[in-house]
Amino acid sequence: MQPKLKVAIYARVSDDKLTVEGERCQDIERQVEKLKSFAERAEWEVERIYRDDGKSAYKDDYASRPAFTQMMREIKGHHVKRVLVEDMTRWFRRLEEGLRTLREAAECGCTVTSAMEGEVDVTSTEGWMKASMCLLFAEWASRSQADKVRSGMERRRGDKRNKCRSCGVVHVGRHPATCGCEKCMKKK
Repeated sequence: MQPKLKVAIYARVSDDKLTVEGERCQDIERQVEKLKSFAERAEWEVERIYRDDGKSAYKDDYASRPAFTQMMREIKGHHVKRVLVEDMTRWFRRLEEGLRTLREAAECGCTVTSAMEGEVDVTSTEGWMKASMCLLFAEWASRSQADKVRSGMERRRGDKRNKCRSCGVVHVGRHPATCGCEKCMKKK
């Protein structure tokens, strides 16, 4: 009997917002459990689990994701040979950075496997195209969402009904940490 392939799991959610009921909107443990089941079906052994909870994959610099940074260091040190992700949006949401980090992983002999898209091999023409398309759509979705949020915030900025009685500021989105009014303090 051959030894099981040892794999790592990378799970990431971008925020820690709660529903009205107090539950997490995004649950990182759901991803981990899904990927553990995926590995079990493939008869792979999960050796490491990297979790970035409440971290965006849209930022240019992945240093803001400590688990991703650690994983890339261990890939470059040839300690990780395969990484499982739920889908490519968990890896990165920017085309250029996503392809660069996938290429770095491949150059170190590490394969990235997405539970949704399958094996991602940027060293082959077909794999490069597949990864490029996944990352392109991930970036497009992020940019599109940002445009919608920005538009809603601009509309809200003009609505004086949201003006804070204490400080006179129209709060848009999350309240700033510097505001000390009672309404703002309750939201912190």
